[in-house]
Amino acid sequence: MSDLLRLEVDKGVGVLRFLQPNRRNPYSLDFARELAATLAAAGEDDTIRAMVMTGGEHFSSGGDLVGFRAEIAKGSRSTQKLLDTANSGARAAFNFAKPLISAVNGVCYGGGMSLALCADMVVAAKDARFCQVFIKIGGVPDTGSSWLLQQRLSAAAARKLAFTGREISGQEAYDMGLVEECVDASQTEDTAIALAREIAANPLFALMSAKRVMRETAESGFEQALEIEGRAQNIMMNAHDFPEAMDAFTEKRKPRFNDM
Repeated sequence: MSDLLRLEVDKGVGVLRFLQPNRRNPYSLDFARELAATLAAAGEDDTIRAMVMTGGEHFSSGGDLVGFRAEIAKGSRSTQKLLDTANSGARAAFNFAKPLISAVNGVCYGGGMSLALCADMVVAAKDARFCQVFIKIGGVPDTGSSWLLQQRLSAAAARKLAFTGREISGQEAYDMGLVEECVDASQTEDTAIALAREIAANPLFALMSAKRVMRETAESGFEQALEIEGRAQNIMMNAHDFPEAMDAFTEKRKPRFNDM
């Protein structure tokens, strides 16, 4: 069993736990590799309908600078390989086909913040600590932060976080629209799991299709959105769940979905 990650599954919800909160769950190369592999497997597991990522006391302190240093010292080729490996973790989270929720307590810095924002929704503790720390170490936003921030905030607000490297609390993140829910630290994980259970009660194919549509239309114009929605809805209306829902509505009963 890994000492970095553990996946638990219960009643349709996967909970992916980061297992080094005493080290603030550094975003190491081994962590990125295991994260990508675990999410790939979870994506193929139909018993998982929604997923929560949580680091316990701390979400993630970001890049493992001590571990990265040896790779960077080898030159640009090795550094690029390092970046590609780190990006593989963020890419796996962002492209996870099912709804994904980050539950954030404690520190959520740098690449760890990128990872949290790769999820569809973020539940944060009021006293969580978010920081685009890259500028403080002479770097630029990476693991997708430059894009992810601007999807959730105005471009100017995103630049402010990136240029200052200022730490903000979970409450401040909620107030500015960076995260979707803000609760006491003792409630973060339970709130995220409850949200995942609510989502997981819906048909799996519809959930996956809805996520794909929402992602595609977010980067389109209105007319393109209508076309994207139409293509997906055509499939859904002729799939097994939509006709069953129509029958159930007519017969005034609860739908009996096939993929539940």
